Amino acid sequence: MFGEIKLLEKQADYDKLIKEFGAKRFSPKILEILKTRHKLIEMGFFFAHRDFDKYLEIFKRGGQVAIVSGRGPSNYIHLGHLIIFDFIRWLQSELDAEVYIPLSDDEKYVFNKVKTLEEAYKYAIDNALDIAALGYNPEKTHMYVSSQTKWVYKISLELSRHLTYSTVKAAFGLTDSVNPGVVFYSAVQAAHILMPTIKYNYPVVVPIGMDQDPYMRLTRDIAAKIKVFKPASIYARYLRGLTGEPMSASQPETCIFINDSPETIKRKVWNAFTGGRATIKEQRELGGEPEKCVVYEWLMVYEFKDVKEALEHKMKCVSGELICGVCKEKLYNALIRFIKEHYKRKDSIKNKIQDYFDHEI
Repeated sequence: MFGEIKLLEKQADYDKLIKEFGAKRFSPKILEILKTRHKLIEMGFFFAHRDFDKYLEIFKRGGQVAIVSGRGPSNYIHLGHLIIFDFIRWLQSELDAEVYIPLSDDEKYVFNKVKTLEEAYKYAIDNALDIAALGYNPEKTHMYVSSQTKWVYKISLELSRHLTYSTVKAAFGLTDSVNPGVVFYSAVQAAHILMPTIKYNYPVVVPIGMDQDPYMRLTRDIAAKIKVFKPASIYARYLRGLTGEPMSASQPETCIFINDSPETIKRKVWNAFTGGRATIKEQRELGGEPEKCVVYEWLMVYEFKDVKEALEHKMKCVSGELICGVCKEKLYNALIRFIKEHYKRKDSIKNKIQDYFDHEI
């Protein structure tokens, strides 16, 4: 079913990643080792990888594997953030993997996304609760606040010797006006990614958005220099914001925060960008354009159980059987249901969050 659902996107950017930077599209053969197939792989949200096949070969031979994916705590979590973390929870269960989740308060501080480390810490703990509430195995999940974790600085220092300012500058297009913390953070990010390999000899895979790939390329270069397994990566397409723009916590109308009220969610959904026609009459006659529609894209994540259901809905839209109000109502109900269930799980673990932090790393 790969590739049968197409969304309006910057396809050239994804093609560039695949062609120029050594990523590969998923193929059914790579995923045969997994017991199940995540629907967002089938739907194309997780669309490419680098060395995931080599990583899976180690797992197939009985090796312990690890997953690393961080969260930069500068605000409350929105639903876009949870997509990757829910995918990681699924992957943890498939591979019985150790999962390492750095809460990168240092990143948000040096990039001026928060005023103080204390502010970032407050968000870090709340974000950790939301992530854990997805159903992670506490015995195999290791969360930590980056600035408060001793080994992070030590490993960052050791790895920084394998980077140069010119390399980091070129990778991110930095100017000479950035503060030195921004440059050094590349070493910190490499420390987060490579620690399970350096300390435990676990191969690592990192599920990320395409914009984070420069960190992966730098880290893989370091791994080659210190002669350890190069971290693999899985690439996710970002879910578009409700307005059609990129989803951003600094633009609240583009996203649904986990603590938004039902009234706020309804307003945002009803104002969402669609592929509908100007009038109901035109919609019935011409049909909608679901490949342009943000509401349809969100339904793929939060409502449809598989590709078949998504394609059936798409055909109803194209034929004019559906109008946008019906789809918006369906999405609103799906989001309310998801958030209600999420808060039940979050409340059930709020006194157990330390279980995810107490493991010695």
